[in-house]
Amino acid sequence: MNYENPYMKGLTYSKLNILETLRQRNPLVICITNDVVRTFTANGLLAIGASPVMSECSEDLKNLIVHASALLINIGTLTPDKVSYYKDAIALAKKHEVPIVLDPVGCHAGAYRLSVVLDLIHTGSISLLRGNQSEIKAIYDALNPDNKKDDSTTGKGVDGAQIEDSAVIAYRLARLINCPVVATGEEDYVSDGTRVFAVPHGHSIMTAVTGTGCLLGAVLAAFFSTYYSCKNRLSIGEFLAYVLAYYGLAGESAVQESGVKPGSFSVAFMDALYALDDAVLLSENHIRPIVVPDQLQVYFICGTQDTMFNQKRLREVVEESCRGGITCFQFREKGDGTLEGTQKLELAQQLKDICAKYNVLYIINDDVELAVAVNADGVHVGQGDMRLKAVRNLVGHKVVGISIHSVDELHKTDVVYADCVGVGPMYATHSKPDAQEPCGPECVIELQAEGLRLPCVGIGGITLDNTRAVLQAGACGVAVISAIAHAENPYEAALQFKQLIFNDNLYK
Repeated sequence: MNYENPYMKGLTYSKLNILETLRQRNPLVICITNDVVRTFTANGLLAIGASPVMSECSEDLKNLIVHASALLINIGTLTPDKVSYYKDAIALAKKHEVPIVLDPVGCHAGAYRLSVVLDLIHTGSISLLRGNQSEIKAIYDALNPDNKKDDSTTGKGVDGAQIEDSAVIAYRLARLINCPVVATGEEDYVSDGTRVFAVPHGHSIMTAVTGTGCLLGAVLAAFFSTYYSCKNRLSIGEFLAYVLAYYGLAGESAVQESGVKPGSFSVAFMDALYALDDAVLLSENHIRPIVVPDQLQVYFICGTQDTMFNQKRLREVVEESCRGGITCFQFREKGDGTLEGTQKLELAQQLKDICAKYNVLYIINDDVELAVAVNADGVHVGQGDMRLKAVRNLVGHKVVGISIHSVDELHKTDVVYADCVGVGPMYATHSKPDAQEPCGPECVIELQAEGLRLPCVGIGGITLDNTRAVLQAGACGVAVISAIAHAENPYEAALQFKQLIFNDNLYK
């Protein structure tokens, strides 16, 4: 992405070098893994440019951990003695600030495995959870006993089935355990608790070769240790999505070389992991941003024009609303007397830091270049702003939202480049002087009947009293301005919206 951004004072972004960075750093990955896959895992780590070491006892680990860049715990061949070792390893890694990747192999297949995984998660020290979709669902269900469980998708043995709504489960679980979650299947999903990405690459033959799933955990551990160099460019979710894409592309490349033959594939796969470079990884859109309904439920929009042009008050309102439970914040700085240039940039960065603290999706209104400059989670544009295709080209994998007010606008909008939609105004509003005539909740029904499949929020004149009607019309959530910004207690106002949507059986 090389273009001149007025907020960046002539600076431009250079190309990402995710694979090259790992190969230059050659991170040491300690693997506490199952007996079946040690050789395959070691060879795979060497192929990507990392250094593997296998460890089997705490005394050995005490010497190794000081040199490690990451630790993998894979519970594939589980014994009671190993459980104690896992806990010792986690304590040592935490002491030396070494990231820990947990692969909960087969935890969906038996109560003992699941209990072990839950104990390890409850240490609060896991940096990344990687499992197949059945494993991830089993963990989520166990942490949410009130949820209705679907035993038809549990898989058999350590194999996993494709789970409906795995993107939502990954997002919710990442927020529950406060670390990124990778859920693999026919399509892989990754969430860091703020963003969600889908990765459609790979080949079914990979499930017929023992070790490809376990190796992925080790590969993720190696790359996780190098994330800091990309921190200002990519969220951890997007970074991990690129790693999944690299792994899947290597599988596809291996099939082209070996055919669909498990024995030949294993060799070709190692070669592909070794040979792929950043040019291939970044040549196309190999990952896809996703907006799940949860992210839009309590969508707060605000700028200094809503806080009497008081920046300090705006920051306070945003922090309080984040504490109260908003799921998305849109910085809308628009109108006479609002900030521009460096002042707007500085405030946008401060608001981003507040949202990041609470895992709240952070969206910039209209100003695409500002969204890029502060590395916001996304941007929302109106019908009169930059065309969606141009927006997508500039922001890459950020969330792109679009305002749609009618069926006619829907048919004229290239929604293929968008991830979510704001529909309204639902009711009369004084927050936007340029607002159109109210279209009512019926507009959501009409748009979805005409083919709108993107998640949407109702905006305009939203209050606690009319929220039900908007949600019942089919919206995922409500976009609120005055009801929170002008509230005497923004925390309580946000909390009331959260409780209404989450606890009143309105969200399914």
